[in-house]
Amino acid sequence: MKQPDQMRRFLFEDNPIRGQHVSLDSSWKQIVHQSGAEGYALQLLGEALTAAALLVETLKIDGSVSLQIRGKGAIHLLVAEATSRRTIRGIIRQTSPIGEQQSLRQIFDSDSLVITIHNKAGKPHQGIVPLQGNELSAALQAYFDQSEQLPTRIWLACNQDSASGLLLQRLPGESGDEDAWNRLQQLADTTRDEELLGLEAAQLLHRLFHEEDLRLFEGEAMEFACTCSSGRIRDMLISLGESEVETILREEGEVAVTCEFCNARYQFDGVDLALMFKEDDIPPISPTRH
Repeated sequence: MKQPDQMRRFLFEDNPIRGQHVSLDSSWKQIVHQSGAEGYALQLLGEALTAAALLVETLKIDGSVSLQIRGKGAIHLLVAEATSRRTIRGIIRQTSPIGEQQSLRQIFDSDSLVITIHNKAGKPHQGIVPLQGNELSAALQAYFDQSEQLPTRIWLACNQDSASGLLLQRLPGESGDEDAWNRLQQLADTTRDEELLGLEAAQLLHRLFHEEDLRLFEGEAMEFACTCSSGRIRDMLISLGESEVETILREEGEVAVTCEFCNARYQFDGVDLALMFKEDDIPPISPTRH
């Protein structure tokens, strides 16, 4: 039986090549339920989350990786984030139907994918790559090819129940088998979506690389988690300014903010807001979920 929500690393013993397999299952279903996305929008969100999870693991950072596309098209927003603590979250927003045979640029009415790496050890790093073709994997491959990353290939698949991915990366060092990198890519290219989504990592890797000397490491659990908090919401309201917040309070009777990622709802009444702008130490506001 497939073990759900797992990140598995593996290494080819005789060649400087490593890889990762990730399966998002219960964590993905939670995002599916909250996002309300369907069809191709759902596929894009799942693939983006899978890619972010693979990327943050590959980079070996203490922080997060986010993929973001903003535009004015049928889908106008995609955000997928994965952290080094192996948590994921993401949203996608669609305003109109997607036409047949549309490219990603046409779907989003945008020409770029933004990849942001947040590392606690340094400043955020941002890479901008063009949206290419009809699949997210093409744009991600452009990122790998144009950045200073090691040679890397990625395979992604998604359905309503699971989002899974496979990554291969060539490491520095000499290999006694000069054809190994090309051969392993060609073998991975034979992977079908149903295999990537349905097979346990060990089963899939055996099917693909059974003639290779491969070491598969223990799995690490993945889960959905959101980084929203009452403190962050408070800071956002303070940044809006007291005058604007008071205007919202007069018009609505309260100030309520709902997190787009997890649907947590933060509510503030007049007393809360008065304290917010006059005191430094404020008791946290507990969110409610709907």
